[in-house]
Formats: sequence, C-alpha cells, structure tokens
Amino acid sequence: MVNGNDNESNSEEGHVVKIRGLPWSTTVDEVIAFFGDCRILNGKNGVHMTMSREGRPSGEAFIEMESEADIEAACKKDRDHMGHRYIEVFKAKRGEMEYVIKRSGYNLENAMDDGCVRLRGLPFGCSKEEIAQFFSVCKGLIYIILRY
Repeated sequence: MVNGNDNESNSEEGHVVKIRGLPWSTTVDEVIAFFGDCRILNGKNGVHMTMSREGRPSGEAFIEMESEADIEAACKKDRDHMGHRYIEVFKAKRGEMEYVIKRSGYNLENAMDDGCVRLRGLPFGCSKEEIAQFFSVCKGLIYIILRY
C-alpha cells in the first residue's frame, strides 16, 4: 500500500509548475508553445493565467502538467526567453495554485467565455444608461459593474 499512498499524495499535490515574468500580453497559446515538449493536462484548460484584483494580467501563470517527467522537462525551461523576457519556471503545489486563482477573484478566460467585455477610456461622466444604450444592439442581458 505504500505505492497507493504515494500516488494519493501526488494526486493531491498535483503536477503543477508556476511561471513568472510573462509579458502582460501573453496568451494561453503562447504559454503552450513555450512548453511545446511538455504535456499539459487538459490542453488550454490546464493553463491558468493569474490576474490582479483589478483584472489585469499579473505576469504569472500556473500550468498543470500530466506527469512528474513533464514537470522536470518544464523546469529545464527556467530562464528561457519568451520574446525579450526571460521566464522563471519552478514546481508548485496544487493548493498554492488554487489559492492564488481563488484570491485573484478574476479569471479572464472564464470572463471571456461568459461574454464579458471590459470597457476602458470611458468619459468620466458616462452613465450606466449611456453604456446600456451603446450595447443596445446586443441580444440578452447586460450587467454593468462599475469599479472606481
């Protein structure tokens, strides 16, 4: 049963790497390409870009790998470059990933799947009614969340 316990603790810990130093414009596809020789669990759904509380990219991400061998291969990419930036890659625990994602409270990929758009550069005096009028051609419900 020792092997069963080891597998159980591995599944709880997961096969997760954290990357830091990403350009803010980095996409999930670019992260997948960066780890081209590694198997990412569930493809795009295994890449978790973290956001600040304001919904801006943090420059960090967690990637769920399929195995320990994939983590080792991913960690060999530590200090490799993505564009002009070098990327730090290191092993992380699933609990840390879940905590950071939950704490950020904002997941751009999920927001985009839900049909969410972010408006920037609105005139200071713009009202909710003016925004609703602007989107009047859209079908369905429109929720407006204002942050100051």
